[in-house]
Amino acid sequence: MVKGKYFGEPPLYVNKDLPPGMTDIPKTSLVAWVRNAPFILITSPNFVWAIISLCVYLFMPYNLGINSTAAISPINSVFFFQRFPIWFSLTFGYFSFWHVTLYLLNMGKRPFIKDRSYNLSKVIHNAFWTTSGIAIWTIYENVFAYLWSTGRLLYISDKISISTPFGCIVFLATLMGIPLWRSIHFYFAHRFLHYTPLYKQVHSLHHRNTDIEPFSGLCMHPVEHMYYFACILPSLIFYCSPFALVWNGVHLLLSPAASHSGYEDHFQSDLFHYLHHRYFECNYAGSDASFMDIAFGTFKASFNDHPQDKYGPTARDDAKSTLYLLPTTEFITYIIGSSLCVAPWAYYSIQGYPISSNNALVLSSLLGGGPVLLSILITNIFKTTTSSHPVKMSKLANLLHLIFGLLFCSAPLTYGAWLVFDKN
Repeated sequence: MVKGKYFGEPPLYVNKDLPPGMTDIPKTSLVAWVRNAPFILITSPNFVWAIISLCVYLFMPYNLGINSTAAISPINSVFFFQRFPIWFSLTFGYFSFWHVTLYLLNMGKRPFIKDRSYNLSKVIHNAFWTTSGIAIWTIYENVFAYLWSTGRLLYISDKISISTPFGCIVFLATLMGIPLWRSIHFYFAHRFLHYTPLYKQVHSLHHRNTDIEPFSGLCMHPVEHMYYFACILPSLIFYCSPFALVWNGVHLLLSPAASHSGYEDHFQSDLFHYLHHRYFECNYAGSDASFMDIAFGTFKASFNDHPQDKYGPTARDDAKSTLYLLPTTEFITYIIGSSLCVAPWAYYSIQGYPISSNNALVLSSLLGGGPVLLSILITNIFKTTTSSHPVKMSKLANLLHLIFGLLFCSAPLTYGAWLVFDKN
């Protein structure tokens, strides 16, 4: 809380004599980020999300028996309709809390845009794509449960987690490590999605919101959801409890709500990310890891940093975020094409047909990397233009971000998809 309040008080650094968003955000450093790491659960909203994830894991546990629904196939309707209502209720309940308290009950008094008009069509648009993301997350969960229940991916049982020193250490490391990993993954995944073809075909949907509200946080293109949820990489490569996946999932699903609130005066306010939505070319990290933006020259501290808003922000058109805009031929072409990148893997994994290792690798690589190559192709065919601003970085820096983006986003998808066909 800030001065004993959840709502009505901005962060302590804010000068309340200035309009919202006009006080410079303090810069963070790598040293400070590392120094604060041991306290990650008690000096941030991570504590709230960790409690929620523990409740989900304890009261809505997985059945990972060999004859469970999880073992039927990596994508099956029985598992989906068991788990989707859980995640839908949790996500919409949490996002609605923020939307209702700020936009309907007016518990926040410092909106970044003064006297904004309420746009119900925009909220429904954002909620639709949020629902799409929850469905994709449930499929991710189904794949992991299938890998665990069929022995393709080893995991630490709950008994070991609570009764052995090794299990307890791994459990605590998971609790503390996931938020730190999320900060690193989010930055590189986010920069990856600002690679020009991916921005134009994928990430621009998220950026339809220039004046963000809570449901815009998970309003993403299905391909972006795929790469955003690739943050589950630790559960693929480390021997850990299934709780790690749940904790990561809760963090991925819930944390965008408050960071997209559009208000300065509540206990999770995030001007840092608001500036990213307004200007596109800055503040790619989370506010806790802004040292990465500082290192690459993409840090903006307030509206003062941009010539357009140096006297204070004004309303900006985000009419694209609406129910009334028909999808373009280009949008439909990319949606169909990216679906075809996923369909062969989904078909063979669901049917359980035998497949050679080479073919399994081809199908998995098409799923993980196909949407990237397709974005380049579609962008060149349609010769699209956008209002995004290119990031002024050296060719080497851009190349490094692209490589890390592929490693953090495409590689986990490819590896996880390949494990489905692993007979060992």
